Amino acid sequence: MVLNRSQVIKFILSFLFLTSIAYLGIGLKRTDTLALFICFSSAYFAYFWICSNTLSIKQLLLLGVTARLILFWILPNLSDDFYRFLWDGQLIKNGISPYAILPTEAIELNLACCTTDALQLLNSPNYYSIYPPLNQFIFWLSSIVSSPLGAIGLIRILLLFADLGALFLINRLQPKSNHGRWLFLNPLLIWEGVGNVHFEPFVIFFILFFLYQLSKSNLVAAGWGWGLAMATKLVPLIFIPTLLFKFGWKNGGILIITGLTVFMVSMAPLLQLLPQSGFLSSLALYFNYFEFNASIYYLIRALGFWIKGYNIIGSLGPILGIFTALIISSYVLWRSQTQDSLASLLLFSLTIYLLMSTTVHPWYLLTLLPLGLLSGYWFPVLWSMTACWSYFGYTALGYDMPVSWVVAEYIILSVSIVFEIKRKYEKYF
Repeated sequence: MVLNRSQVIKFILSFLFLTSIAYLGIGLKRTDTLALFICFSSAYFAYFWICSNTLSIKQLLLLGVTARLILFWILPNLSDDFYRFLWDGQLIKNGISPYAILPTEAIELNLACCTTDALQLLNSPNYYSIYPPLNQFIFWLSSIVSSPLGAIGLIRILLLFADLGALFLINRLQPKSNHGRWLFLNPLLIWEGVGNVHFEPFVIFFILFFLYQLSKSNLVAAGWGWGLAMATKLVPLIFIPTLLFKFGWKNGGILIITGLTVFMVSMAPLLQLLPQSGFLSSLALYFNYFEFNASIYYLIRALGFWIKGYNIIGSLGPILGIFTALIISSYVLWRSQTQDSLASLLLFSLTIYLLMSTTVHPWYLLTLLPLGLLSGYWFPVLWSMTACWSYFGYTALGYDMPVSWVVAEYIILSVSIVFEIKRKYEKYF
């Protein structure tokens, strides 16, 4: 069979896509800035071309699944969060709550799994675990495999199925679109999901399940989807104003009550330990002291340095949280009775939250991808690429992000958001 020009290009770029994914997962460290830039750029160049051209469902599955399977054979190298996943899983296996004991304290228990060498691999040994019980269940499940690579492999299998489920659901929601390929082949989703074993693929699956059930008018089932999304990551709690204002007291109430019930039941293992656990204190430390790849917060912090002479994150964190809630509620109240889709309202609610956050790791914005695709906004796809630049701050001495990369990231994001809103509502301008 003779391949035509388009097929040859598709083959070459598919090879480039897989090679970039493989090299990121196998051959690089976070400190290899130039190599990271080349791999990120190559993968996204191939991604944009492949998704913009004809691609059968078989080709999509072959390329997307292969890209993920490549990463199964090595431990994550762009994030060290997985060491805490394994640590928590081993604690639970030994009948110890990761919410009630610090890693530095667990060393004194003389458990085979809690060694000094293992402790040194953790990026937050002085903080209690802040991962919800649903995550902890998966950590515990992975502990049945003795080797770290095997345990991570088990989590990766679940994440792969979540990605496949998300592909199925987005295709059911919009069967005549090609949005499934833009989601399933997104390089950041592959790296941060199956690659670095962050749990956003589960959130994406549950949110899409929630939207799919709503399209079938199954309010209770939809509430289950939203509740499980919150049980995986707490962030979907910010969708409460959207559900209330968009659906009203009756239907919105059913959704909210069902979702919060599922969420609270899932949190039961934590709630019964809450008085003696350090979960809330560690969560407060996260919001009040951690900062990474932020936008609006960095501007306010710079102003704080100029006025106060020191970092004001300790007092600014709670204030930003209050303002974020007010801005999201005001936005949803304004737009909920318009023709804006639910996906659009959720998209901009989450975007506001991220823009106001003190910490924006690349995987945090993955949930924007399906919401943007379903509502006709492409800035999340672009942001998924520019957010990768936050890796360029890692050095042998720690983390020092050049401000030029942060400025470039958020200027590109701001311009793309303004452009898309203007294009979508150009008749009003």
